[in-house]
Amino acid sequence: MFSSKKRSDTINTSMINTIIGNNAKIEGVISTQDSTRVDGILEGKILSESSVIVGESGMVTGDILAVEILVAGTVHGNLTAKEKIELTSTGRVLGDMITKTLVIDEGASFKGNCTMEMVEEKASPQISPQKEPEKGAKTH
Repeated sequence: MFSSKKRSDTINTSMINTIIGNNAKIEGVISTQDSTRVDGILEGKILSESSVIVGESGMVTGDILAVEILVAGTVHGNLTAKEKIELTSTGRVLGDMITKTLVIDEGASFKGNCTMEMVEEKASPQISPQKEPEKGAKTH
C-alpha cells in the first residue's frame, strides 16, 4: 500500500564544507555559510546559511538554525529551518521544530512541538467582526 522509496535528492551533499568527524567532540557555536555535517558530538549551537546534516553517529545537544536540516542521528534541542526539516528512520529529535516542510520517515522519533509556517501568497483583506455595544452604553 505504501511505497518505501529511497530519496537521494533530499539535501545537496556535494557542497559540504564543514565536517565534524566520528571521533570529534566540539563545544561552542558553529556559524557557517556553507553546508555542515555532524558525525561526532557537538554541544552548542549550529547557525548555518545552508544545510545541516546530523549523521547516524552524530549527536547535537543544542539548537540548530539553517535553511535545511536532515537528522539521521540524535538532536537534543530546537530545530529551525527556513525551508525543510527531514528526519530519517534513524533520526531522533527531542525539541521543538519550526519549518515550512517537514518529512518524517517511518521509524524516526520526535518529542516536542512542531510549527509549520505556510507561505502566504497574497494578503487577503481581514473581515473584522461587528463590534457589540458595550454593556451600559446607550444606543440611539
